[in-house]
Amino acid sequence: MSPYFQRFPVPLKARDLFPRGRRSSVFILAAVLLPSLTYGGTQAQSAPQQKAAAKPAEKVPLKRSLNAAELELQRRLDSARAAQRAGDPAAVAQANAQLIAIALREIGQLRLLEAAYPQAIELYRRSLDFEDVPDTRIDLAIAELQQAHPDEALADVSRALAADPKNSRGYNVQGRAWIAKQEYSKAAESLARAMALEPAPDVETVYSLAICLLQTRNPKDKDRAGEIFQQMVQVNGDSGSLRVLFGRAYRDADDMPAAMREFHKAIAMDPRTPHAQYFLSLAQLAQNEWKPTPEIRAGFAKAVEFFPRDYLANYMLGFLASSDRDYPAADRYLKIAIEIDPALPEPWLYLGLDAYAQTDNKHAEEYFRKAIELTGADEARSNYQIRRAYVDLGRILANSDRHDEAEVYLTKARDLQNKTMQQGQQNVASQMALAGGAGSAAAIVPLNPKTEVQVAPLLPGDTDPFARVDASVVARANLTPQQKTAADAQEDRLRSVLGLSFNDLATSEAVRGEFLAALGHYQEAERWDPKIPGLEKNLGLSAYKANNFPEAIRGFSAALKEKPDATPVRAMLGMAYYGSDKFSDAVKTFTPLGVKGMQDSTVGYAWASALAHLGEMKKAAEVLSAYEKGERPNETLLLIGQLWIEIGDYARSVAVLHRLLENDPRFVKAHYFAGQADVRWEHWADAITEFQAELALVSDDAEAKYNIGFVYLQQSKVEEAARLFTEVIAAHPDHANAQYQMGKILLDRGDLKGAVEHLEIATRLSPRSDYMHYQLQAAYRKESRVADADRELEVYKELKERQRERDRAAIPSAQRP
Repeated sequence: MSPYFQRFPVPLKARDLFPRGRRSSVFILAAVLLPSLTYGGTQAQSAPQQKAAAKPAEKVPLKRSLNAAELELQRRLDSARAAQRAGDPAAVAQANAQLIAIALREIGQLRLLEAAYPQAIELYRRSLDFEDVPDTRIDLAIAELQQAHPDEALADVSRALAADPKNSRGYNVQGRAWIAKQEYSKAAESLARAMALEPAPDVETVYSLAICLLQTRNPKDKDRAGEIFQQMVQVNGDSGSLRVLFGRAYRDADDMPAAMREFHKAIAMDPRTPHAQYFLSLAQLAQNEWKPTPEIRAGFAKAVEFFPRDYLANYMLGFLASSDRDYPAADRYLKIAIEIDPALPEPWLYLGLDAYAQTDNKHAEEYFRKAIELTGADEARSNYQIRRAYVDLGRILANSDRHDEAEVYLTKARDLQNKTMQQGQQNVASQMALAGGAGSAAAIVPLNPKTEVQVAPLLPGDTDPFARVDASVVARANLTPQQKTAADAQEDRLRSVLGLSFNDLATSEAVRGEFLAALGHYQEAERWDPKIPGLEKNLGLSAYKANNFPEAIRGFSAALKEKPDATPVRAMLGMAYYGSDKFSDAVKTFTPLGVKGMQDSTVGYAWASALAHLGEMKKAAEVLSAYEKGERPNETLLLIGQLWIEIGDYARSVAVLHRLLENDPRFVKAHYFAGQADVRWEHWADAITEFQAELALVSDDAEAKYNIGFVYLQQSKVEEAARLFTEVIAAHPDHANAQYQMGKILLDRGDLKGAVEHLEIATRLSPRSDYMHYQLQAAYRKESRVADADRELEVYKELKERQRERDRAAIPSAQRP
């Protein structure tokens, strides 16, 4: 097979996207509004082709096919509403999950019709998360195949067929995936099974089978393909369009005589058969070793005469005129080709070459840059012809003193030349093409199937399944304004269904306490339809319950913006800020709540604590006093006592904690924090009493024992303190403060080795404690370990400076100078 002929994959038609007897509601767009739309951007069919393609559909009345999906969607909508009315959260979740599955599949099929294949893939995969059914997997395989992922398509269609072995559509798609991998025997087997399962297989499946049989290069398969072509003629009637299809199949199988025979038949039946004259002339050009004869030129001219807007024929005439140095004619035909499809680089390249040959460097540079832009990363197309643009553009730039930019393109040209040599692709024809010789046609003839069906190069697709399809992507689907309007209306409806369904599913999960799952589904609801009433508030609440405070802040902020007077939302937003340690934002949010907020069982404490973190102790005391007046459970009293310590009112702290102990004398940690308040208050004896009371309740409380030792140090009872620190370390060697205090005691005693050992452990356990590094450097210095001492001193200084920065940042802006 000539390297310049590309295998022609049979296009899937729009109806191939959907199973028989259960057409998608989106299929309304394909069957009613898009009568000429085909899967993959194939050209409109001729009348005989349309008649042939429509024949199998007659077995299933169109109206019933269309309504099947609509009725199923409506049935699931009704089930979801009934579950919601019944008030059963589990039933609501199940019904909405089923509704989401079909709605995601429907919008996925819409994306297929819009040529947004990456989005379609993501939507089908998400649908399968809710309902794993064979037909959805087949839809996914179709999208993967269109995105040039045949292996993934085969994997998904295999799973579908394992669940539904008699799914003819699955075998059909499987066959096309094998075609994409050029495994023609396997493709033929799959397509034959698809046909066996269909009482009236469609013409595309039959034609695809014939192509695969030809590609196996088996004489028996070739005879069988001929029989299939004859059966197609008998069923659909003979026509020029069918003969062109047969000719292309033979051409792609390297049987040029048979191909030309079929093209001649097409022209004999109807000289105006679309593309018949073009393909015949192209085949003749290939047979004549790519040397155009007057007959060949006349054939291309006849193709343009019949079809003035035929891209391929205009392009070929432009190329041949360029080879003849007939620049006016070349310019005329190439510009017509560009008008028809401005997204293909070859016409721009030859316009540039022609302008350069005529020393029109201004236009040559413009055309070369456009050709390079459209080629993008696909430099291998047309046997690396873009190298010629690199070379000549580099020369233009060099001659106009733009040497740096010139070197970029000349380097690219050299790289491509090396690449072609390394890949063994510099055959005689491509060498002539690179040299600009008259025989260069073989290198640039647009025999790529995507070009033959006038499809623009595939642009990177948006994989965001929630996003509307970009206009540049939809343009590849060739939808009319009316069709786009219908597609938009269908999408609006599906987005509304998905938004509400995800919202209701999330609500049912939140009711059952599954807040993390609820958050994820509220987020999806928001992406589909952000205008659902109450959505942002519910999203924020679920996020808060799931401890995702940033997302809670986002949700509550949006809800509060919508309803500024919503006091509960404001309170929860403040709590989310507090949970994120954004104390200033928390205080600003809480302040409008006034006294009611101070007295709230949750808000009051968070408000006072946030003020304390900001250093606004007077305001913190005011809020905490209001909060403390209410009836609070013992656990809350413990928190209040701790917060009074932070505020610096140790008497209030001890009073609250003793009130707690009156309620429950054995409440763990009440004595401990009362002791902490006494330590700050320098009531040493009271502190020891509290810590000993805590040890009476919890004998192994290391913190209580350590704090007694700390108090002993304040009372200059060093031996007693050392004994307690030793006991703490023996039971809890990871107690950083006990290690530190023991190190200090040993340092004072002159036991440098022991001091260093304990201080090194302390700094390792608490590396951010600046005072520990300071003591360690002092110990090192006494041991004459100057380098170690200097290192620890630098760590101390760095930590100290960081603390100063944090202190400055914590000062409210109103208090800053």
